Amino acid sequence: MMKWSKRGKHRLLRGTEGATVVEFAIIVPVLLLILWGIVDFGNVYYQLSIVNEAAREGARVAGVGGTLQSVTTAVKNFNNSLQVNMSPSTPVSGQNVTVTVTNSVQIITPLISVFFPSNPFTVTGKSIMRVE
Repeated sequence: MMKWSKRGKHRLLRGTEGATVVEFAIIVPVLLLILWGIVDFGNVYYQLSIVNEAAREGARVAGVGGTLQSVTTAVKNFNNSLQVNMSPSTPVSGQNVTVTVTNSVQIITPLISVFFPSNPFTVTGKSIMRVE
């Protein structure tokens, strides 16, 4: 039976350590791109959820006879940077009122921002309710 010396075993391992470092150096940028892409898309989805909920709340306030000022206040309670549009600007009982809320989301990953037509990316939420 042949015995391996410690010295010979160490020589075998030394050759593979360099390959592992090179493979790791190649994979790390790809993994970071995937990670930051997940963060960016998660942020866009979160902002989309905020504008939809804010539009729903604004339409609810307008539906019970609220003014443009009260709708704007209700929407700004979610996030102060939201832009509000209400149509018609003076709600009439028995008709529909539409509240549109927009917000800009900054895409921070350089390669991911190539897929979006504009950076910052604009998300829009819209809600329609009947005025009581």
